[in-house]
Amino acid sequence: MAKEFNGDVQIELTGYWTWEQAQQWRDAGIQQVVYHRSRDAQAAGVAWGEADITAIKRLSDMGFKVTVTGGLALEDLPLFKGIPIHVFIAGRSIRDAESPVEAARQFKRSIAQLWG
Repeated sequence: MAKEFNGDVQIELTGYWTWEQAQQWRDAGIQQVVYHRSRDAQAAGVAWGEADITAIKRLSDMGFKVTVTGGLALEDLPLFKGIPIHVFIAGRSIRDAESPVEAARQFKRSIAQLWG
């Protein structure tokens, strides 16, 4: 259906999923996934970790365009360097900043520095 209207489909990875499912999605022509760190993990103080980075890299290596979201802070961006991230969603980090415009500019500058 998405192709018929020149669109695309994203799979949001929250909760439980397997690498077998991810391969099935890729085989079905899905090009985009959203890697979403849960609010529960954030609330528990769980930072972006090696398991997250490894999974995101693997998804990218499978050919997915990967969007990253879930409590993303400016200081987290270097963790993803070297991975061709499609989109960063930094909602609360920008929305809740003292100056949302300046926070957005800082994200933009950091992304440009890290990914050129």
